[in-house]
Amino acid sequence: MSDAAKCPSARRVTVMINEHVADVRLNRPDKHNGLDWAMIDAILGAQAELRARAEEGGLRAIVLSGEGASFCAGLDMAAIMGEAARVPQLLVAGANGCTPERNTVQQLALGWRDAGVPVIAALQGNVFGGGLQIALGADVRLCDPDARLAVLEIAWGIIPDMGISVTARGVRPDWLHELSWSGRKVAAREAQEAGLVTRLVSNPREEALALAREIATRSPRAIRCITRLYAEALAAPEGEALALEARLQSDLLGQPEHMECVGARLEGRTPRF
Repeated sequence: MSDAAKCPSARRVTVMINEHVADVRLNRPDKHNGLDWAMIDAILGAQAELRARAEEGGLRAIVLSGEGASFCAGLDMAAIMGEAARVPQLLVAGANGCTPERNTVQQLALGWRDAGVPVIAALQGNVFGGGLQIALGADVRLCDPDARLAVLEIAWGIIPDMGISVTARGVRPDWLHELSWSGRKVAAREAQEAGLVTRLVSNPREEALALAREIATRSPRAIRCITRLYAEALAAPEGEALALEARLQSDLLGQPEHMECVGARLEGRTPRF
């Protein structure tokens, strides 16, 4: 069963949901998926649609990619400044349907996590500035070996501010400083060494979709608990982290999905959820 989930400015972002996996594609290939106002609005719309689908129980994983030669080359500054009056609103917390803790540009990266399901980004070509920050909002980043990545905001005299203070916590601080200060473009292998990229693969989108489909066959409750565990426990004091582990495990043991996993393993079949 598949269906297209249309959102505002659908030309800029497409969403297809098939067998509980959302295939989300930035769709401005002639501009390397540069972020203009229509793209920003479309991303926010897609995120809202995915949150709704997850709440209905119809979503188990998200794959985020870009059509054409690049994942996303970052802000299309000429297009953005064409509506300069809108720019200050980007930094207002709670605007455009964001939570009180986030502004619009932070939502563009962090909003992928709101569905509470694994998010896998497939990267190729140019992954610059805001494009890299959006990719960092994913849980896993599969990257073409020939891709180039950059924290490019310094070239515009600004700082990276799309939630990178949260999403880049797994990146080596010395690399993050150097790349942010210089704006240097790095090859995919160097980006992997820095912690910006999870794995290098020859066909990122196909690999990402295959991983998402595998995740979709696993216990949805266990996947949600794993996601919550790492989101909350890794930054928590030891006692709180261990208590959360135990609480989440207690909520799973003996429940229908756990028993279905056990039964399927013993019977040598695929579990049914």
